[in-house]
Amino acid sequence: MLSYLYFHASPWALPLVMFVVLALAIELPYRFLQGALLRADKQVDAFTAVQAGLLTLASFVLGLSFAQASARYDGRRALVIKEANAIGTTWLRADQLSPVQSLRFRRTLTAYLSARLTAYQTPNDPQLYDRTLHEGDDEQRDMWRIASTALRARPSNLGLSLLMQTLNDTIDVSAEQLQALTTHVPTSVVTLTLVLVILGAMSLGLRYALDKSRPPVLSAVYIVAAVVVITMMIDYDRPQSGFVTVNLNPLKVQLASMQSAGK
Repeated sequence: MLSYLYFHASPWALPLVMFVVLALAIELPYRFLQGALLRADKQVDAFTAVQAGLLTLASFVLGLSFAQASARYDGRRALVIKEANAIGTTWLRADQLSPVQSLRFRRTLTAYLSARLTAYQTPNDPQLYDRTLHEGDDEQRDMWRIASTALRARPSNLGLSLLMQTLNDTIDVSAEQLQALTTHVPTSVVTLTLVLVILGAMSLGLRYALDKSRPPVLSAVYIVAAVVVITMMIDYDRPQSGFVTVNLNPLKVQLASMQSAGK
């Protein structure tokens, strides 16, 4: 349930939920705990120390989670370029095949890249995603069969050996892409981060209850800032379904070039 909310639901869902939760975390202690805190005046210093530690811890964990998600986003961008380069090199080295084999190989490679792009662009459609990945696996086997058959017929041909190498790179990077697309920052880490942020907001509500004053503008600034950072942290780990998506242009340009050359 939480994993779906974080990584698969509408990108607006979590920000709205967190906005409401943080607002209540500040407002409820201020509204209902003022009387209970009247006897806590002698413990203000202790409360201040605990509040500072809690807010510092929340900021620290949020920073770590943000850095981890950002690194994963950068890794996904690098994989897009790596896959486009591998496919482009494989396309060029298909010249080492016989004309008939080369035509079949390149048609299969074009269909393969088209299927991969469809899968990347539809992560929230499980049926289409699984079907296109399955088609890609079939096309990988077809290309491997064509290239390996040609190499067995001409085992001393260096060009065919290089084609097998780049085809192997293409298959390997597809597995890396699948791993990058299907794994996220652990749900438990995200949940812990959100809990700490909520506890920080509650400490602000308790502080306002002690002071018997709640500045609405400052409260709103804290809530909006926290929601924006949390949203960015989660969004970096939603490569094709969030507000910030991984740019697939290298693969799209490569596909357009292959389709144009195949006409």
